[in-house]
Amino acid sequence: MNKLHHTNNKKVICFDWNKFSAKLKKLFEFDCENTRVAINADRWEEFIYIVLKNMGEKYKGGDPKWILGSHQPGTDIWIDKFNISAKSGNIQNNNLIISSNRLTRFNNLDEMKKFIDSPIGKNFDIYLCSARIDQKNGDRVYKIFLVDANIFQAKKLQWEDTYLKNGNSHSGWRGANNKGIEVEIRKKMSNQLWLTIPLRMCNLLFEVTILKDKMGSGVDKILKN
Repeated sequence: MNKLHHTNNKKVICFDWNKFSAKLKKLFEFDCENTRVAINADRWEEFIYIVLKNMGEKYKGGDPKWILGSHQPGTDIWIDKFNISAKSGNIQNNNLIISSNRLTRFNNLDEMKKFIDSPIGKNFDIYLCSARIDQKNGDRVYKIFLVDANIFQAKKLQWEDTYLKNGNSHSGWRGANNKGIEVEIRKKMSNQLWLTIPLRMCNLLFEVTILKDKMGSGVDKILKN
């Protein structure tokens, strides 16, 4: 893996991401041989937790912190060195697309922007994102990205109102900058924040291809015995 870019967090930069990636890749390969179900949500968080624990990482003297099924906004996994927001994402037009906080508790765009940039809104240091690509031949590719939490600041984006195609119904807000980052707040989804980040600004830790014939093949071996 190349040196991390678009982050100034020294603890993140100095972490052994090569070792982390090698162990995580093994978990992907092992799990995919025992199920055809795609890896996302809680399973993805668990993978990160398992690897960090295996590497000996600690949180306040104990194992890394992870609360199964918490679905709380922000941090999903804590270690002493940094906090992680685990995301499943999609790749579209050379961009990584991920969803983030729901912001219905705020009264207006200014309040939402302040929260997004606040220590509460960004109570984590990095996003770890698993993006799945289902191939036409049935194979499945996972790409694992690291993105700094401070890749953008809401207050520095150029914001505009968005409307439905009919032009009459207000659908939310969109912010963007000249680096290609775009964020949307979608009213119909409880003012959920969606991030569009150019792949050139994301750190690709690794990618793994799971062949169609390998998916779930381990289950057949177990049941034959």
